[in-house]
Amino acid sequence: MLRNCFGIFNRGNFQFLHKRVFDTFGGFVTLVFAMILAATAPASAQIGQPYRLNDKQVDQILKRIEKQSDRFRSSLDSALDKSRFNGSSREDDINAFVKEFYQETKRLRDRFESHKSTAPDVELVLQRAARIDGFMRRYPLTTRAQEDWSVLRSYLDQLAQAYNVRWQWSGYGGPAAYPGPPAGYPVTGTVVSNLPYRVTDREVDQILKRIEKQSDKFRSALDSALDKSRFDGTRQEDNINQFVKNFYNDTKRLRDRFEEHKSTAADVQSVLDRASIIDEFMRRNRFKKKDAVNDWARLREDLNDLANVYGVDWRWR
Repeated sequence: MLRNCFGIFNRGNFQFLHKRVFDTFGGFVTLVFAMILAATAPASAQIGQPYRLNDKQVDQILKRIEKQSDRFRSSLDSALDKSRFNGSSREDDINAFVKEFYQETKRLRDRFESHKSTAPDVELVLQRAARIDGFMRRYPLTTRAQEDWSVLRSYLDQLAQAYNVRWQWSGYGGPAAYPGPPAGYPVTGTVVSNLPYRVTDREVDQILKRIEKQSDKFRSALDSALDKSRFDGTRQEDNINQFVKNFYNDTKRLRDRFEEHKSTAADVQSVLDRASIIDEFMRRNRFKKKDAVNDWARLREDLNDLANVYGVDWRWR
């Protein structure tokens, strides 16, 4: 039976450093774990990681962009009419850039409503915005127009973050880059997630449910496998039982934070760190019954989906 072993490891801000000492004659494997400071954890697990934005929050960002875009367009029109660009090719250029930006923003809204919005959709919006940005930085107009654009840029930064796109406005070469990159110019943003589209709250919930269900199935299969193995009644059985318990606790914590709309990549990283210790044990030890091995393989696939959803760059050792 799985044992409830407490006190073996502290759940504080630490991760485990582990090594294996193999008995080449008997095949006996001993797992030795030491605690190290969380400062050595991957960057995605550091404090300050922003929450995963839910559907309502993304919708609010899009609404702010749409509203601020209208405000900027109005102030830009007024500023151009009073500038040396009135009636010039430069005015035609910036108006064309704004029109293209509106079209891509509307396309993103439509795809978001149909649950098909992707990081590349956001990149196209940002690419169009970068052309406007190049004009605004090279040719300062009225204070109002500049301020309206600055606010709109901040909302676009929020949009990039929501879709796991790393974006740098300076990537287009500064003011001298006007009139901006031509059509087909390589995108400056970098997609962090491997998913083809932004996963909705409902889909994240389904992933978590699969993990919870598969975890229970794996726990049962592992219990049976351990009872019929050389680990039965040993310290090694106590260790793996504790690892599974730690994994279960962090998975539950992730579920709770997701329900509160406060789940972060760091929460997912913690779950994956716990899972990696179990994975080491499963890879280094063979069981006569393959149920536990197969159930763990399926659980790993669900955990990979979870990592992608939260933009965690994860590799099993």
